[in-house]
Amino acid sequence: MKKLSINLLTNVILLLAGIILIIFHNVPTIMLWGSRVVGAMFLLPALIYLVMVAVRHADTRSSTDYLGVLPAVGGLCFGLVIIIKAHLFDGILQLLMGVLLLVLGLFHIVYLLLSRNSLNIKGWYYLCPLVVLLCGILSFTVASLQANISLVVLITGICLLLFNFTSLQEYLAERRARRAITQPAETMPVSQDDSITQAEVSSSEEPSI
Repeated sequence: MKKLSINLLTNVILLLAGIILIIFHNVPTIMLWGSRVVGAMFLLPALIYLVMVAVRHADTRSSTDYLGVLPAVGGLCFGLVIIIKAHLFDGILQLLMGVLLLVLGLFHIVYLLLSRNSLNIKGWYYLCPLVVLLCGILSFTVASLQANISLVVLITGICLLLFNFTSLQEYLAERRARRAITQPAETMPVSQDDSITQAEVSSSEEPSI
């Protein structure tokens, strides 16, 4: 259940991110706001962690985790720098989009290859991951694509939707595999020999007059 919840949360976040990128890909400041979102992703968890440490520190019954404070402070400072100087991270964010597509495409391809026997994977399941992987490669190799930020954002949003479609295919395949394993024994056909044996047992259990 925990694994399913984590996978579901990841897919929902990537789905929302893909829809937002597709809708706002023509906005001139989309990379600027994207950098600020990345900064917030560093800042908010670090801030929440520091608040929790401060609350635990106020409670004399619990010890303070000082080792976790330094990374949290570093994440907080890094997030603030990205938010304040977001224009300096436009190129890095575009690079991260290409890396993200490569990682997502490779992840699904490897997973499908490892699960092709147990989940009865169809050949067309590989189509969407291959497209995502190809888009990630093109984002690093095609100079005209690198210069068109709006197109890069649009392609990234579409690929995130393809990622979710592949995740749905994998979930349905896993569900069919679980159903095949947990099929009730009573639904299996009874052979003729089993019928004869059951009849003999029933006749032997009848009381004699």
